[in-house]
Amino acid sequence: MKQFIPKEEITCKCGNKFKPQYRNEIIISKICPKCESEARINKNKALLERSYMKSTDRSSTSLKQGKKKKSPRQRAMDRADGWFSKYIRLKYSFESCGEFVCRCYTCGSLHGIKSIDCGHYVNREKKTVRFDENNARPQCVFCNQHRSGRHVIFGTNLQKEVGAEEVNRIRQLSLFSGEDNEQFYREQSDKYRKMFNELLIEKKINNPWQI
Repeated sequence: MKQFIPKEEITCKCGNKFKPQYRNEIIISKICPKCESEARINKNKALLERSYMKSTDRSSTSLKQGKKKKSPRQRAMDRADGWFSKYIRLKYSFESCGEFVCRCYTCGSLHGIKSIDCGHYVNREKKTVRFDENNARPQCVFCNQHRSGRHVIFGTNLQKEVGAEEVNRIRQLSLFSGEDNEQFYREQSDKYRKMFNELLIEKKINNPWQI
């Protein structure tokens, strides 16, 4: 068998001389080891940069989607929810140690009027009872958000307070479809904003949300 004898050194494009590598008598390295190492490093950098750019593009897209503007209907609904929530909390608040507080309807704990939620017996997604005053009471964040509203206790307490007939009315009313448009929410917002301000005058107090 004829023995292959590697050729002499060749000159790389950088000017360095090196002995090239062969496989089956075919040259497989046309640049010197130093240039080959640099090329490998640059290739890896390019791959990392492309990966980073793709990740950044995805994050930017997610942020843009997350910051999507709300529709007029959604903004009107948020305002209505806000005034209704403030009205319910103010209605059931009382002064303690110079601060207005509310008692959680399901666990009895006391919380500042601004740090307690407005809980609902029947989920507020049921539009027909979303702004029903007998379907809402002050409720602590733990009971309302982390214990799913504790509806069994809520219902028991509500039945003792307003009676079984009223609780049944709320349940039956929630089975129907309610209004879900901008005009409806504007009307609810105006209604409970006025009732909230009237209640401030009745209680002879300043707006707790402005203190």
